[in-house]
Amino acid sequence: MPVKKLVTPFRVGLLVLVAGGFLFGFIAFTRKGGLGKDESLEAYAFFRDASGLGTKSRIQIAGIPVGEVTEVRLDGTRARVTVRIRNDVELHQDAALIKRSESLLGDYLLDLNPGTEMTPPLKNGEEIRKVVDVQGMEAAFASLSQITADIQQVTGALRDVLGGEKGAGSLGRIVDNMVRLSESVDLTVRSSSQQLDAILRNFEGVSADVRGLTQSNEQSVSNIVRNIEVITQDTREVLTSVRQIVGNGEGDLKDSVASLKQTMERLDRSLANIEEVTQKVKNGEGAVGTLLTDKRLGQKLSETVEDVSNLASTLTGMQTEVGLQATWLTGQGTSKNSVSLKVAPRPDKYYLLEVVDDPRGVTETVYTQTNPPSSGDPVLQAQKITRQGFTFSAQFAKRYYFTTLRFGMIESTGGVGADFHFLEDHLMLRMDAFNFSVDELRYPRLRTSLRAQAFDRIFLTVGLDDWLNAPRRDLNTRRMLAGRDFFFGGGLYFTDDDLKALLPILPTP
Repeated sequence: MPVKKLVTPFRVGLLVLVAGGFLFGFIAFTRKGGLGKDESLEAYAFFRDASGLGTKSRIQIAGIPVGEVTEVRLDGTRARVTVRIRNDVELHQDAALIKRSESLLGDYLLDLNPGTEMTPPLKNGEEIRKVVDVQGMEAAFASLSQITADIQQVTGALRDVLGGEKGAGSLGRIVDNMVRLSESVDLTVRSSSQQLDAILRNFEGVSADVRGLTQSNEQSVSNIVRNIEVITQDTREVLTSVRQIVGNGEGDLKDSVASLKQTMERLDRSLANIEEVTQKVKNGEGAVGTLLTDKRLGQKLSETVEDVSNLASTLTGMQTEVGLQATWLTGQGTSKNSVSLKVAPRPDKYYLLEVVDDPRGVTETVYTQTNPPSSGDPVLQAQKITRQGFTFSAQFAKRYYFTTLRFGMIESTGGVGADFHFLEDHLMLRMDAFNFSVDELRYPRLRTSLRAQAFDRIFLTVGLDDWLNAPRRDLNTRRMLAGRDFFFGGGLYFTDDDLKALLPILPTP
């Protein structure tokens, strides 16, 4: 008996523990949510009205759930809503969240627009800036209340107009006016019927007069009919004579008829030629026939036209930028000026052409021949001369996220470069490496500069040029040929819109 008494409490306690375990697991799973941090991207957005949104509110695309709301909290005067989106959904910087009512009970969900592929991807923890709030049921009820108030005002105005003794008098006058109007209409119909009867009687009298006239002048009418028959017969004879003249080519119409026959013959031959040409085209003979009947050639022609159209679209979509820059070289003690032309067929790719007035000059090798040479000197002697001149740059650039890579010709020598963009392209760190095979330089020429966008179309720059090589100057002109040189300056640039605005006011020869 004691053992049986212990079994029943043990079973009840075990059932309670199992039920508690299931409840704990369900609550833990419910609090955790359906998406983990390793399988989702977390972002946040600000709403003016987050009513109806809560933890685990659905986020969907085309009716398919792709995420959930993980947190809703107050941030200032707006609601900060944190969301998690599956990793297989690619979000971009122009992604948008639309709050939409799920039912009349006040529940809401979020529709997600992932954005366009032309914009950079959205990173983990960034803000979704585009948010569309939908008014809740309170706003709809407020609108209904306002409409009800307007209807009440209208009915009140009608009650004021039609109610009371004044309103009854107005209704009485309206009824009297309608009675008088019906009487006027009845009188008009009666008077019009009498006039219509008079018109019909007059028409009957006229027809009787005409009948009497024809009966009294029956012989005259018969004579008129006979005259008409004679005129018809004469006309028929004239047409017969004309037909004979035209058929025999007689009279003054002979030349005209002959010319008309020649014209008809030429027209027949032209129609025959046209029929022959269309038959050849139908059979695929000739260039035009081959073009119209050969599907492969037609497809190639269509592809060619499409390529030309794409090329024209690319040319018209190119962005052009003309830049001017001037910097002061502290070690050289003079300025360095440049003019650049940047052509961008796409936002992430451009071609750069530059003309640079470099105070360091251009080094040239001049060969002189002495005959006879001096003792111990060769006949052909090489002499390197450095003179001030223009250098040219031609580079191709490609952008990847915040980095732009460049390669090509930098100041008349091969080189590479890289640009690093910060603060929405208002700040740029620029690095260039060139002059790799110059004998006078121990190391390649490295240049680093920092460019800041001060105002619209105006920028400032500061940097260090050739910071690996030791300073070296020309003995005669004291011009700096190599070595570290600090510089600072600025410049401005013009875009397509600026150039279009300047063209009408430029002087013309």
